Amino acid sequence: MATRKKIAPRIESCILAACLLATGAACSSGSGGGKETGGQTGTGGTQATGGTPPPGSGSVAATGGASTGGTSGTGGSVATGGSSATGGASATSSGGTSSGGAPATGGGVGTGGRVGAGGIQGTGGTNATGGTSYVQCNSCPSTGGSTNAGGRGGSGGTISTGGTAGRATGGAPSTGGMPGTGGGGGGIDGGVGQACASTLPAITDYTVLAGPFPTTSETKTGPDGQCVIYRPKTLGENGFMHAPIVFGPGIGMQASQLSGMLTSFASHGYVVIGTGVLNGGPNDPANKSAMVNALNWIIQQNDKAGTYQGKLATKCAISMGYSVGGTAAVEVGGEAAVATTVSIHGHVATSAMHGPLLQTSGDQDTVGRPMQQQTFDKSQVQTFFGTVSGADHGYIQSNNGGVERPAIIAWMRYWINGDTGAQKYFWGDTCVCCVSPWMDPKRKNWQ
Repeated sequence: MATRKKIAPRIESCILAACLLATGAACSSGSGGGKETGGQTGTGGTQATGGTPPPGSGSVAATGGASTGGTSGTGGSVATGGSSATGGASATSSGGTSSGGAPATGGGVGTGGRVGAGGIQGTGGTNATGGTSYVQCNSCPSTGGSTNAGGRGGSGGTISTGGTAGRATGGAPSTGGMPGTGGGGGGIDGGVGQACASTLPAITDYTVLAGPFPTTSETKTGPDGQCVIYRPKTLGENGFMHAPIVFGPGIGMQASQLSGMLTSFASHGYVVIGTGVLNGGPNDPANKSAMVNALNWIIQQNDKAGTYQGKLATKCAISMGYSVGGTAAVEVGGEAAVATTVSIHGHVATSAMHGPLLQTSGDQDTVGRPMQQQTFDKSQVQTFFGTVSGADHGYIQSNNGGVERPAIIAWMRYWINGDTGAQKYFWGDTCVCCVSPWMDPKRKNWQ
């Protein structure tokens, strides 16, 4: 592990203040993505809405509603789940083009019925045992078909687009219908915690330094040979798709100076590419350019023969950075591949972000916190701004990122991997980031 060099907060504050006076740069405000309703009315049922799923609940069991789905039963030729399985051979079941597969063993819950906001998981199929509700978690066995964490591949509704971006492709196809093209209620843009990349094993303690993946690193790589990569040692195991993180360090820093924190991120399945040194002040176009180049380079590796081929979730990237890198991370948040943005002790920035934003700072960060407030005010996406009591601008350079590291891990696991257990960090009056040592939590456009 590389030795981390700590920059004195007072010195960096002076550097940043000088850079701000020198550059005076500002970005035009972009408009964030709106929330889609997440699915059109399906053909099965009397257009029941199915309710809006609560944050992070994943998906709602399709109960069949008042839909007949076939000649008389819900998706069968005679009865609900009778001798002809849900979505029988000739029934025009609600849920699209699905034929229903082999006869189900229970079929108590039909494949049509309610059209939920964001597409409801169809329960019909080979192993449907009565259509128990799909509840999104990382290791909860679903008994209403294939074990589809989060129920992304539903057949309810004509096509569920999953929000503005609709990145998820339905996960593993449910056996009672064709995979949905969108997923849960609004996906990344809609504000509901649905997996963008592969789901992760559940954890209870986000403060543990090492996650489930053994890690390795690469140096002198990337588009200019100046980048460093922290990643799982084995990529693509059991079909796992790894979300890339592009990371911009503080002014004059090497990303390797934050190797403890970045390695911890990699141990949760992410491929972290840190740029070379960023020498420009806040909003220097060269900072953003370096991050965009690194992001594009790692995404391109997914299509090239080698270590990363076919193993990256290229539409689920995280734009992240510290100080001037955190400022540039917001500016990079408008890139098409970016699903969420994390600005750590950043400055004033804006962009047409289309995914949620996490901001962290400290009450002793006299450089970054007032500027982060302006970024919060300008944000048009779902945003959480957390402040650590007693933390100055250089806080994350010690103790592997301190309490900010597990909060960032929880944020990524929730928005990228559908880990609903991570909700406790950001939702509710007593959320982890709402109580000591955190203070003054701020939420905007919150779902």
